[in-house]
Amino acid sequence: MYAKEGKVEVYWAPFEYINKDAKVIILGITPGWTQMELAFNYVRHHIDEEEYEHLISKAKNHASFGGTTERKNLIDMLDGIDLHKFLNINTCEQLFNDKHSLLHTTSVLRYPVFIDGENYSGSSPKLFSQEIFLKMIDELLVPELNQVKNAVIIPTGKVVSDVLRYLVDVGKISHELILFNFPHPSGANGHRREQYENNKNTFKELLIAAGKRGQFQETNNQLRPSEEQMSELIKHLKIIGEELKRGNDLKERDSYYEKRLFHLADEIEPYDHKIALVIKHLLR
Repeated sequence: MYAKEGKVEVYWAPFEYINKDAKVIILGITPGWTQMELAFNYVRHHIDEEEYEHLISKAKNHASFGGTTERKNLIDMLDGIDLHKFLNINTCEQLFNDKHSLLHTTSVLRYPVFIDGENYSGSSPKLFSQEIFLKMIDELLVPELNQVKNAVIIPTGKVVSDVLRYLVDVGKISHELILFNFPHPSGANGHRREQYENNKNTFKELLIAAGKRGQFQETNNQLRPSEEQMSELIKHLKIIGEELKRGNDLKERDSYYEKRLFHLADEIEPYDHKIALVIKHLLR
């Protein structure tokens, strides 16, 4: 358990990874039971295969808005305001798979919060009435957002928008673009469609203005592997070639080169899916 205050219980889960180079931040209120379970299951099944930072990055991506219709609804709304066009991708669905390097997902309350064992919705108790919540915002959320300064923030739901307005007003964050009033993608949000349609054109206009200011100008460079990644990949591929010429079996389970190449393939996948597939195919 991360913390407890009366009926409020906060549990640690592997959601601390921060993608500092992200162009988009999607912000929820807190992970629910489903997201916590998805993250822990990913870690449980991959803990012996991946380095820690890579492991928690993949676990977080796997769990974010996952397990329900939320992710589909979210993607549909993001595509509807043409966010994918500004990111030079085909659809915002790619943010959750091969283009996840462009996305940082997080929550106002980073770790799962439960009230009497039920998911916390942000309303009861009031978020600003709980010392434990204010502490998490100041000690976790504010430093996290300030490490991803150049991203567009998309707050999902009224409570999340209210928190960001407060942080902007008191000068704790200074992001250029926040899409306030973006609806929560939950299927249980009966006002989602109406809220979205009422604000859709405003969201589009804000993105267009941000594009003109150069908000997305570095996105193309971000969609290419770094020189260091490609250099390391080439180095290991040359070693693999020499070892294969000598007749050595590099597909041996848990061998250093097998694990390192799989890790490199995962690193490169957000930039070039085809190269990653070729590497993984060679190791089958």
